[in-house]
Amino acid sequence: MAEIVIAQRFRGPSRSGNGGYVSGVLADLVDGPAEISLRAPPPLDTPMPLTAVGDGFEVRHEGRLVASVKPGSFSLDIPPCPDRAAAEAATAKFYGHVHSPVPHCFVCGSMREPGDALRVFTGPVEGTRLVAAPWRPHGNFAGEDGMIADRYVFAALDCPGAWAFHGSSQGNMLLGTIVGEVTGKVAPEEDCTVVAWPIREEGRKAFAGSAVFNAAGTVVASAFATWIVVPDLS
Repeated sequence: MAEIVIAQRFRGPSRSGNGGYVSGVLADLVDGPAEISLRAPPPLDTPMPLTAVGDGFEVRHEGRLVASVKPGSFSLDIPPCPDRAAAEAATAKFYGHVHSPVPHCFVCGSMREPGDALRVFTGPVEGTRLVAAPWRPHGNFAGEDGMIADRYVFAALDCPGAWAFHGSSQGNMLLGTIVGEVTGKVAPEEDCTVVAWPIREEGRKAFAGSAVFNAAGTVVASAFATWIVVPDLS
């Protein structure tokens, strides 16, 4: 790949790429855990040169650094997967059903149709610090092997981390850095569960963990993310 293009379909905010999807595309370029840093809003439908730098890559637009990826490492204490009933009860309380600053987001947009976006709607799990949602990835996101492509599983780790802080941090959030890895495969329409949890807050930064479980309750992807509180997401 000499360049990448983030199509309008993969937006987060209305005029820039979803951080999780962009991170998933870049994570495909390195082996093992990947550390992706987003430095500027990724423009949509715009070719961006991709340059090898050290053991990773940088993406630029008009000379400005947009994102970078390199091999990374992280450690998480991943909580047990909530049962199906708990995940169903949680997604019913997803705040984005009532109000979302990014209703057309590729990952968590409630105004997107099945098969066009991931529709991961995480809400609070009763009696825990988790947010969770059931997720049945659509066949449109399958790769050549018939399984859901890693970039989409990676993307599903994104927005839940921000929703884990709903009601805690003031303002909206943009993904700053995410270190994650897809370690297993899921099939189209498999009954997966996505969870996220707050780890800590430091000023305008919030740190969260997230994970995707397959139908057997096995972790198939996980990530540690740094979120930045911003005035708005317009």
